Amino acid sequence: MDEPNIKVTYTTLDQVELPEIVFKYRNWADQFNKRFITEREVFMASPETFEDKLDCNNPTRFDKLTKDEIYQYFMWSSKDMNPNFTRQQHRHFAREWSKESLVNDPKYVKEFMDKSIIEYYEHEGILSLTENWNNDDMWDKYAANHTGFCIGYNTRILFKFLGGGGPVDYVDELPMIKPEPIMQAEEAMRNRVYYKKKNWSFEEEYRTKKFWPHPATIEERQIKLPIEAYNCIILGNNISDDYENEIIEATNNAIGNILIVKRKDYK
Repeated sequence: MDEPNIKVTYTTLDQVELPEIVFKYRNWADQFNKRFITEREVFMASPETFEDKLDCNNPTRFDKLTKDEIYQYFMWSSKDMNPNFTRQQHRHFAREWSKESLVNDPKYVKEFMDKSIIEYYEHEGILSLTENWNNDDMWDKYAANHTGFCIGYNTRILFKFLGGGGPVDYVDELPMIKPEPIMQAEEAMRNRVYYKKKNWSFEEEYRTKKFWPHPATIEERQIKLPIEAYNCIILGNNISDDYENEIIEATNNAIGNILIVKRKDYK
């Protein structure tokens, strides 16, 4: 049996087309939201905390593997675990494990997939952003009914600091994820992180992610940014005078001289 021919293409952040500015809607009444200015932080949240419980909740579907795919998986596993095996030994390993492995036990596979998602949540961090600063639904939902604020970040500086990002695609059905070598790791990551159901399309989300090899602590998820990552602060049209003054003072102290403007006056 021929092994799958996998081709991986690499690129750099400078070669990727990106929006000039990405935005984050925030509520000044929320002490944690304030830290986005006062501590010059972003927070890489675990998907477990998301309102959309399907977001990133897309396990690797061992239960959907065909017999041929199971054989491919164990052939690939043998080459990784047993680099000194002969071709015949790799084939024997793959045949035996294809027959005897618990991958054939639906109960075990379900428990394994559930556990893998929980572990994934502990290691993954997501920062949800958008290209659109002028979205009424977002001002309503995430900026306290237009009484909050919206931070504009210089995208290339932000993404170089965090590791990159991209737009979310909104679909009727979330794409399936299969293990390597049936599906490349890059495609699996894309399927899990950058697809959401269409009912969330109003967010027009552009997101970035970070993965830790160990369960991430709260402190690790709090990523401090350089001043150069900040482009502007947009204030909600219904923001109170007290909040406006506090945001201006906090921005001057933590970030410095950047544009602070009401939504109605932002171009």
